[in-house]
Amino acid sequence: MQRWTCPLLLTAVVFFSWPNRSPAPIIYRPGEGWSYESLGGVGSWRRATAKDQLAVGKEAFAAEDWKTAFKAARRTVADWPLSDYAPEAQLLLAQAYEKRGDDQKAFASYQELLRLYPQNVDFEDVQARQFAIATRFLNGQRYKLWGRIPLYRSMSKTTGMFQDIVNTGPFSSVAPRAQMNIGQAWVNKARGFQISENERHKNYRLAVEAFKKVADKYHDRPEVASEGLFAAAAAYQQQSLDAEYDQGVTHKAIDSFSDYIALYPAEEQVSTARERIKDMKVEQARGNLKIARYYEKKGEWAGANIYYNEVKDLAPGTEYAETALQKIAELQPRLDMEKASDAQPE
Repeated sequence: MQRWTCPLLLTAVVFFSWPNRSPAPIIYRPGEGWSYESLGGVGSWRRATAKDQLAVGKEAFAAEDWKTAFKAARRTVADWPLSDYAPEAQLLLAQAYEKRGDDQKAFASYQELLRLYPQNVDFEDVQARQFAIATRFLNGQRYKLWGRIPLYRSMSKTTGMFQDIVNTGPFSSVAPRAQMNIGQAWVNKARGFQISENERHKNYRLAVEAFKKVADKYHDRPEVASEGLFAAAAAYQQQSLDAEYDQGVTHKAIDSFSDYIALYPAEEQVSTARERIKDMKVEQARGNLKIARYYEKKGEWAGANIYYNEVKDLAPGTEYAETALQKIAELQPRLDMEKASDAQPE
């Protein structure tokens, strides 16, 4: 026991003689995180009023001290949510998230700002900031694990962001483009890895629906509505090319491009729409040629003749049409014989 007495006494003396305010321990506060503060103090960034707390956040933001700006803004909103300073603090919080590289939480904080304080902010500016964030994800930025580790891309989450923009401000300056980008995100997802062909078709269907909403909702803005209708037709066409050839989808694409030409004859992409219709009709001709050959092989001359005629009408001047015309001429004697046979009395 005597061996331990001296060390214990020495420890006690050091402990009780140590200054009461030991520097910089690590303090954790729920909702605020970890920070370095002196014992018994309130922290160099903490203030007793909303006005002063926001001032700390703004000063830190100007000094590019994003961490302090973030903590000060978050405390202002949390402790004084009904104060006159809360809207500005919520905006500062969202900006701090963005500066710290956590775009997902920044977007959510901007959305919360519009939900809680819609009359106290520059609505168009906030939606423009949200649009810029969502566009970064549309262009391939990865979502982060715990707000720090870039991990994965998600077009589904990205469509959700653009949908929030449209739902909150359906007629804001960025809403039409946000609606267009919903469709583009579904197209991006359809072109990526798919578990099944049905999933791919579903994504293209959602893309078409999103593009058509642009044409319908913003019909009074021809430059926007025309772009939506063209994009819907293009999505149909891409679907027919990405999947096993689907005549039904190709018909829908041709019909949509035809509607575009009829409704917006002065638009720049009318010539492109005509070229795409021509290309798809050639593809239809190729498909019909296969069907015609199938019927011919089975000896069903009438059925083969119908599809060879479809080929020549769909793609005049092409090699498919030349083949079809040759086959029609070859089949005519057989058809005449069948007709004569059917006409003879039993």
